[in-house]
Amino acid sequence: MSADLPGIVRLRDRREALTLRTILTAARGLFAERGYARTPIRLIAREAGVAPQTIYAHFGSKAGVLGGLVDLLDDEAGIPDLMARSAAPAEPAELIGLLARVSRQVRERCGDIVTILSSGAAVDPDIAATQAEGARRNRAGVEMIVERIRDAGGDLDPRAADIAVALMSAGVHDSLVVDAGWSYDDYEDWLRHTLVTALLR
Repeated sequence: MSADLPGIVRLRDRREALTLRTILTAARGLFAERGYARTPIRLIAREAGVAPQTIYAHFGSKAGVLGGLVDLLDDEAGIPDLMARSAAPAEPAELIGLLARVSRQVRERCGDIVTILSSGAAVDPDIAATQAEGARRNRAGVEMIVERIRDAGGDLDPRAADIAVALMSAGVHDSLVVDAGWSYDDYEDWLRHTLVTALLR
């Protein structure tokens, strides 16, 4: 009996992870379609095929669901994999290129989540807090790459993290991709080149 227990636990964990992803996917679509304020928990529950109590048990509140979308963004944009790649020995320009790839994948794969956070932050403190947490995570990732380059002897501008965060911002992306019609390949290539030029001395 005890030999089966790890398998049962893993199955339970997989089911729970699937339930969480189903809830977040439902919330993501509804927030994008109706807006955060006009999307009650009961509607998310109905869309996800779960009881409202299940959402409260996992996330605590609608604001908690929104916070879960930031975790979903990290996962869907492939950020853990890219950050793991940054731990391998690499040239400074290659590590800076990972920042451009992260920015591209976040915007390309999860632009709807970024838009939900950006459009609602000015009017809802829950969204503003979640957006601030996303910005904090982004900056922490940039600072990790910058420190990795410095530790390897790379000569970077003293304000490298500030510059990178500014160039990777949604406003720069939207100006080039949304307004000017650049492809994501064009955007990533430009961002990589611009970051290398601006950060490395």
